[in-house]
Amino acid sequence: MSERNPGPGAPDPLDDMAPCGLDCGRCLSNPGSAIARLARELRAELGGFAALAERFAGMDPAFGAYGGFERLLDRLGGGQCTGCRSGRCLLSSCGVKDCAAARGVRWCFQCPEFPCRRTNLPPALHERWRANNQRMAARGPEAFFAAMRKQPRY
Repeated sequence: MSERNPGPGAPDPLDDMAPCGLDCGRCLSNPGSAIARLARELRAELGGFAALAERFAGMDPAFGAYGGFERLLDRLGGGQCTGCRSGRCLLSSCGVKDCAAARGVRWCFQCPEFPCRRTNLPPALHERWRANNQRMAARGPEAFFAAMRKQPRY
């Protein structure tokens, strides 16, 4: 299992991947993600459309929900989570980052106690954590990350 060394001073793209195997760089709450960027761009492109939405709702009822759509765009474009490796994780109850740091591993599969129950994750995320780390152990982190980047984030 190789871990790519991008060279001195160069950012390591694997830093976007949390110890659980989630891609924090593409999270909907990460202000640098494509999701956030596109939401902000769409909100800007729509400009003052809210003033016209009611008139458009007379032609298509879907526009009646435009206010909620604007709130969703604002939420998607305004996230503050920059990933657990940065210390600003969206899921504050997650125990994975601190556990991995305490054990001196970059990813959970590298820990001799993997899999464990110290994640503090809800059941569905716990299962995803386990599966992600099993895939990383089998393929290596670089190959896992490259494959994940080719798939939709959600």
